[in-house]
Amino acid sequence: MQVDDILTNLLGLFSNPVIMIATLWIIGVVIAVGLRKKPKGSKDVSKQKKQKKSKGKVKGHLIKQMQKMEGEASKDKKLSVPPVRSRQEIITDIFESKTSAIGLKASTASGYVPVSYTPLARYLKERNVSEDTVSAIIDGIMEEESEEDVKAIIEAAADSPGVNLVGAELEKAKELAVEEWNNVRDTSES
Repeated sequence: MQVDDILTNLLGLFSNPVIMIATLWIIGVVIAVGLRKKPKGSKDVSKQKKQKKSKGKVKGHLIKQMQKMEGEASKDKKLSVPPVRSRQEIITDIFESKTSAIGLKASTASGYVPVSYTPLARYLKERNVSEDTVSAIIDGIMEEESEEDVKAIIEAAADSPGVNLVGAELEKAKELAVEEWNNVRDTSES
């Protein structure tokens, strides 16, 4: 008879709506947790192995570069620095890829984003002028009040180290700088 009494007491508990709702909620949570857990099959294991291998390759490559540089430093040789893209190049590439993905082409006439694609910037880069120097020249040009001041900036830059502009190249750079300055001035007046 004890079993009958226990069953009667349990059924009496479930007659209370609060206990009934709480019990159903707990059962639902247990079922949801059981369904969310995926059994780890062969596909998941192979994905994990591939991810570990690719991470290992990157780490291995970086470690090899570091070891090579360490060896060169210990032998007092010139360090072979791996090629590195500048922050501006990375941002410009991302910007350009996103705009081209939606069918737009960035304007290069205004001198704004991306600066590295203006005609003057390209011309200077073709002559191995560093990215920082190109940015400084373009920033300086945009602040000037007259064409003579723009030409003076190009002449001053030509005298600085790392900028080898003479003769026709210097004149072409002045021409491009004045053209760019006029384009920016025209767009800001509009």
